This record gives sequence, C-alpha cells and structure tokens, in this order.
Amino acid sequence: MRVWTFVKIICALIVAAIVTLSVYFTMHVMGKPVPAPLAKLFLQWMPEPERLRADPSNDYEKVADLAEMVDIEPGDKAFQKAAELLATGKMAEAREKLTFLVNYYPSSNAAPMARQILSEMNMDDFLALRNNPHLISHKVVRGDSYLGIAAKHQTTLDAIMHFNGYMELRALQPGDEIMVMPLNLRVVIEAKRDALTLWHGGKFLKEYRIVKSLGLPTAVATLQIANKGGILGEKKVAPGMQGYRESQKTITLARNLLIVPAGTPAAHGCHLDPADTEELALLLRVGNEVEIRP
Repeated sequence: MRVWTFVKIICALIVAAIVTLSVYFTMHVMGKPVPAPLAKLFLQWMPEPERLRADPSNDYEKVADLAEMVDIEPGDKAFQKAAELLATGKMAEAREKLTFLVNYYPSSNAAPMARQILSEMNMDDFLALRNNPHLISHKVVRGDSYLGIAAKHQTTLDAIMHFNGYMELRALQPGDEIMVMPLNLRVVIEAKRDALTLWHGGKFLKEYRIVKSLGLPTAVATLQIANKGGILGEKKVAPGMQGYRESQKTITLARNLLIVPAGTPAAHGCHLDPADTEELALLLRVGNEVEIRP
C-alpha cells in the first residue's frame, strides 16, 4: 500500500469518527437514546442535560461570565477541514488548506502532520512521469552527451534516468527524444527542528527528518552543492557509472559538509534515512543553494 493511500484512509477514518461522535453527542443532548457503550462514556464525561440543569450547584451565569474560554487552535481547525476535504477526494482544496496551515501556523500541533501529508502530495506531482508541466522534451542531435544535456537543462543524470525509465544510461542516437526537468531547487537545513526542507522557487516541496547532524555551522550560512556520488561496497561511483543506481548516495556541500545516509561514520553534515538521501540525489544538482539555519 502506498503512503499516500494510507494517509487518505487515516483521514477518512478521522472524519468518520468525528461525524459519528457529533451525531451521538447531539442525540445525547436532545435526550434521545444512544448505543450502550457510548451512552456510558457520555454519562461519565457529559451528564444528562436535565440533571445538569436541576443541579443547584451549577452556576451557569458564572460560567458564562468567564473571561477565558477554551478555544480550538486555528491550526487544528485548518487541519480538520483539510482532513475532511482529503476524505471526500477534494485534493486541490485540501492542498490549499494544508499550505495555509504550514505557512501561517508553522508551530501549531497539527503542522508536522500537515507538512508530512503535503510533502507526499507535492512529491507525487513533482516526480510524475505523465502530465507533468515541469518536463521538457529534448531532441538528441549529433554530438550530444548525457552530461551535456544535463548541463544545458540544469538537471541531473539521476533525473534523466528516472523520467525516461532507464535503469542504465543507453547509447544516444540523433533524433531520440528524452524527457528532462530543470532542477532549480533550494534546500533549507534547520538544525533546531532537525528538518531539511526542499523548495522549488518559493513553493514548499517536501520536508525530510534529520536523523543526526554533526559539525554544522553555528551561524546562518548559504552554501552550494559541490558534488554528488555514491558508495558501492568500498568503491566510489559517480553518476552514470555502472552500479551507481544501487550505491548509497552522498551529496557534498561546500566546507566539506555532507548529506549522507544514517550510519555513515564520522561524516560532518546531515544524516538522513537512506531512502531520503536516494530521493535527494535524484532531485539535487551541483550548484543548488543550501541555506543552513542553526
């Protein structure tokens, strides 16, 4: 089961639970019979309205005059609405609500889950092989090479292989058409949150969890990606070399900082889940900007 399908199922269950509890709560308040298990719960935490009104110890005027009333956090409201939209298949509206939550209530309790769901939605679209508005068709001419095509379109060999379904690079022939995507992406590393976020222009794409960080700058720094490669066994392999697809990816920044799979010994930089470094190697190219915020 794909992660995105699992997320939609969870959202649907949340909405169903909210609707069910709302219906039974309304029945309870109106004095109508409620199924036995829930009736016991309501009586324990929400006594029957008639008993509350008849109890002289309840001073409702004082309660009404309280200056501070319990309020639901706006971020939670936005997330609840987004969950309802996801459960009913209204993806565009749900994306808009989640984006609003992440941008305007980034420290709310619901923000981490919102970023996770939004990350999966954005990445599914960004890496789509069909109906992807970011893809460009390149017609091969005599003298073309994969490295030359990647440099011309500001993309990577990893991305060319992904968007054309290649397991290994094949010989180019004049007249061939290959799909390329310019990768003008930006990385933000927030050490305090243990988060690495990926941006496409001003648009949030995805957030990755930093498993461990080591030797990051103690002041704000803007660096660039200097190199990419892989480790296969004890051998270093470069993009395009045989075995690169199976290798553990490493991304080298300026100042000898690295983005590496968790468990890489004594590497200064960010240690991520191996699947995340694999995805970042696909998306990031030499020259992409990396901002580090301590």
